[in-house]
Amino acid sequence: MHYHGRISSIGVVLLFNLLRYFYYHLYLALPFKWTFFILTGIFLVIAWWCGKQFDKVKYLSEKDPLTGTYNRRKVEQSFHKAAKICEQKNQSLGVIMLDLNNFKEVNDQYGHQKGDELLIQTASTLNKFVMKNDVVARWGGDEFIILVSNVQENFATNYVQKLQRELSEYSSMTFSNVSASIGYAIYPQQGNSFQKLIKEADAKMYKEKRDK
Repeated sequence: MHYHGRISSIGVVLLFNLLRYFYYHLYLALPFKWTFFILTGIFLVIAWWCGKQFDKVKYLSEKDPLTGTYNRRKVEQSFHKAAKICEQKNQSLGVIMLDLNNFKEVNDQYGHQKGDELLIQTASTLNKFVMKNDVVARWGGDEFIILVSNVQENFATNYVQKLQRELSEYSSMTFSNVSASIGYAIYPQQGNSFQKLIKEADAKMYKEKRDK
């Protein structure tokens, strides 16, 4: 959770009290009283609490509550921002969709708690794998999306296959019958809208799932 709300609210209170000090004690020449610091302290505590509530609400509005990755709403916002950067720098943006194979069997055999643990651990594996500017999000159920900035020509044979191996190695240590199907699309070569790229990546993902 970021501190943007708390920092902003503290900054506003400090600015307000600085103006209050100059106005009352310098401009109006009123005597300075120690109660000034007490009121300032109270205002700062209230500002910190209000800013914390804002940060908490913002965090919950962007995150998937189970895995801690971003949610659908946030990943779409992130795509539009990343696409603009790619246009400015003449770069490409990768959109990866992945789905856990045999996830239903895990829930049926071991229970939903084990299924949730698998999703949490998969999200952790993805977050460790991606680069700093990449975005990991849970699309829904056992599906995840990764936005990969500044993809190179060997994206399919390098990044995607390496990710596939990483997930396979992890899955074999936990559930031997679980693997991941992956599909991808590249902006702007394979589509200039988020929906079109998702459709392209989704089609590739399900083709791979059928071929397994």
